Amino acid sequence: MYETVTRDSIAEMVDTFYGKIRNDRLLGPIFTDVIGGNWGPHLDKMKAFWSTVLLASRTYKGNPMIAHLQLPRLQARHFQRWLELWRETAAELCSESLADLFVQRAEMIGQRLLYAITAYHEFDREPTLRVPQAI
Repeated sequence: MYETVTRDSIAEMVDTFYGKIRNDRLLGPIFTDVIGGNWGPHLDKMKAFWSTVLLASRTYKGNPMIAHLQLPRLQARHFQRWLELWRETAAELCSESLADLFVQRAEMIGQRLLYAITAYHEFDREPTLRVPQAI
């Protein structure tokens, strides 16, 4: 059981979590459609992401917001399931205080992504502003 954030604890969290994602009925197909069988680069990217978030390593190069906006529209249920599996994984692998840290950051990230995705799709379907014609 991990007590502190390290590259090893992050790597095991990511590997274990995405192992669950692959087998999940709701999330698995989304990831399979995007990643296919090429999980290695995605896992490496996620390890770099979480290392940047939790260790300030600055190893992650990318834009998670753009990446998620390019997917078929994700909804609250997708993020809820993602967090459920993340919480489960953190509880299995980490001390309570470390699990809390992993979960707190994931919740914050998930909320921001969901808000942005929702706002993007709401804006995208707004009708064009119509200027009333003069009489």
